[in-house]
Amino acid sequence: MRCIGKGAESAVMFCGIMNLPPPPTKFTKFNNILLQAARETCEEKAVCEAVDENDGGRDNAVAVGGNWQKRGFSSKNGAVTVTSVDTGKVIDVKILSKHCICPNKFNHLQNCKRNFDGCSGKMEVTRALSIFRRSESKYDVRCTKYLGDV
Repeated sequence: MRCIGKGAESAVMFCGIMNLPPPPTKFTKFNNILLQAARETCEEKAVCEAVDENDGGRDNAVAVGGNWQKRGFSSKNGAVTVTSVDTGKVIDVKILSKHCICPNKFNHLQNCKRNFDGCSGKMEVTRALSIFRRSESKYDVRCTKYLGDV
């Protein structure tokens, strides 16, 4: 189901139609573990390829792009991607959300998805900077040349 972009509800429906036992109840937990492992592996490989493309140099040229759930500067959700200009592969992605599901806005729940405060127009800039800092500490790679619209 994950491979075709469907979630737990689709898996339950499919198993019911095919007269199969229901999928594991911890579908989301295992899906998140798999997603994290795939993300780390792909990011590390993309960074290594970008470094190899620069003949081992740690200074890379990147393109930064941001997108939002809706137009304008009122969106509550967005994403920022950093792509290597040399290889065309995504080096890092950061999902942003200003939406809070907590009943008490001062004490956030552990599963709260809010990870950004401020106006929507600053999402791309703020997260691009955090991605640049993280690439230095995590991979010892600097994003020295920048291509973007911000």
